[in-house]
Amino acid sequence: MPRKILLLTLVVLALAGCATSTSYVNYTEQRFPPKDEFYTVNVYPESQVQSASNPYYVIGKVSIEGFASNGVSPETLTNQAKVIARKRGSDAIINAKTEVFHYYGDVLFRFKGELIVYAPGVTK
Repeated sequence: MPRKILLLTLVVLALAGCATSTSYVNYTEQRFPPKDEFYTVNVYPESQVQSASNPYYVIGKVSIEGFASNGVSPETLTNQAKVIARKRGSDAIINAKTEVFHYYGDVLFRFKGELIVYAPGVTK
């Protein structure tokens, strides 16, 4: 019995080690087909203004956060955001930023960005 408790505790700790919190808010009722897992989702920082010659629609907002002590880094959050973007049928993420908060010897990373689809007839 003690072995089962120890094993269960180890499994719970392992799962908690890669924990992140994810939030997605739809801006539209329209749904888009998911992108292929190899589709490249570009991520544009909020400092980069999008060209008016390449029109797009904002379809939602994603926010993902996690603690460095759990193995989370800005890169892992960005990669998770790309996975969400593909599942939602997004072409790119704009206004992306990663915030860093210091908490009692730990660091909380928070990624935020808006998912877009390019207007019909426009390719990138």
